[in-house]
Order: sequence, then C-alpha cells, then structure tokens
Amino acid sequence: MSQQRNQHHGGAWKVAYADFVTAMMALFMVLWLTSQSEEDRMQMAQFFQDPYNTPLDASMGVLPQEGNSQNDKEGEKKGKAKISDIKVLMNMAQAFMELLNVDSADPEKPIELEVTSDGLRVTLYDRDAHPFFVENTATYTDWGEFVIEQMSWLVHRHYFKVSVDGYVSEGYGGRGRDYTSWELSSDRANSTRRMMEFYGVDGEQFEEISAFGDTEPLPFMHPSADANDRISISLVLSETFNTLEIEEDEQPSFK
Repeated sequence: MSQQRNQHHGGAWKVAYADFVTAMMALFMVLWLTSQSEEDRMQMAQFFQDPYNTPLDASMGVLPQEGNSQNDKEGEKKGKAKISDIKVLMNMAQAFMELLNVDSADPEKPIELEVTSDGLRVTLYDRDAHPFFVENTATYTDWGEFVIEQMSWLVHRHYFKVSVDGYVSEGYGGRGRDYTSWELSSDRANSTRRMMEFYGVDGEQFEEISAFGDTEPLPFMHPSADANDRISISLVLSETFNTLEIEEDEQPSFK
C-alpha cells in the first residue's frame, strides 16, 4: 500500500519544477524588457495592441529581406507608421487631449483618441453630459463645433487621410418611418465631413463616409447606452504626412 502511495505522488516534483521554470522565464522577460530602449518598448506595446497590423523594423529584431526595398517603400505609401511616426502621433494625441482639457483616464470622457498602426482614431461620444449634437439631429452643438475646429486644424496641418463613421444607439425614435437611425447616423457623418471642410480640411483628404445606424453597439455596452451615439474618425498617415512636432505658438486659438 505504501509503495502505491509513493508512486501516486511521485509526479509532484514535476509540477513544482514547471512552476519554477515559468517563474524564471517571466523574470527573464522582465529583465529583457527593462533593458530595451524607449522606442523599442513603444513599438512592442503597439504590437500587442494590434498584433496583426503592426509595423516592425530591424530595431525590433526583424531584419528586412535583401532586395525587398520596393516592398518597404510600398508599405510606407500604404500608411504604415514608422517608430518615429508613432512617437509623433503619441505626442500629438496627448497634446490634443490637453488642448481640449479632457481627462484620458475618465471612463465617461466625451472623446477617445487612440494611436493605431497607421495613424489616429478619434471617437466622439454624444453623451448627455457633453453632447456633440443637438438632440436627435445632425446639428453640432457649440462644444461639438469647437472640437471639430481644433481637430480640423490638426488634420490639415499634418495632412491625414480621413474616414468618418456614424453610429446611433438603439431606441432612436426618429422623425417618423422615413427618418430612422440609418438616416441620422448618415447625416451626422456627413455633417462632420462638411464642418471639417469648413474649417480647412481639403475635400480630397476624405476617403470614406459610412453610416451604421444602431447595428454596431460598443462591446460590453447596452445597445441603448448613450455612448453608442458616436462618431468615429480615422486619421490615416498619407505619403505627405508632416512629422513636425506641434509648436506652442502653432496651437489653434480658443474661441
């Protein structure tokens, strides 16, 4: 009986050894990460945000294939961000949020700005506390117009390519059967385009204007939540992307 008991528990050391090896690997990864440069850590963070569409270069240990310079040039033309571009974009995003006095850590913030693998994504939430639109219309409020004015300066200054998507929360009553969430989301997207053009964005910078009605609520969000009333604006790097940092004297003036 004692011999069978010893045989039954004889594999416990394997589990302990596996835990030890895992802990050592984790320690190695932490030490390796802390030894990397700031740019490399920034690039790795970008990779884990978007692992299927993240720009990599030789500084990340990925060496370009010989004779593949043409592919590299084509990748740049398609708007892939280089490490230097990502650093500029992160600084740009921080400056923009500070300009609008928006706390990025606030879960109820009216604006969300993300650095993507090819530029920036700005989401404007039409929340009750800070509405961007007059209720149930495509008319911008004074606050909403102010935000679009500042963003238009940024888009024009750095010559981004622009796509605008309109969304509406479930339960919109509309103005009868002929004006539904589809019409409202479409009108808001086009209202955004027209206002950006009014504040200096060239019409040729716009690549796509889309409307989704109430068909795409935010993940883990009730379809009727006010956060689903939103405008998503993708700002994509162009071939003529201006990588110059924003100087203090270049900041657009407040109204």
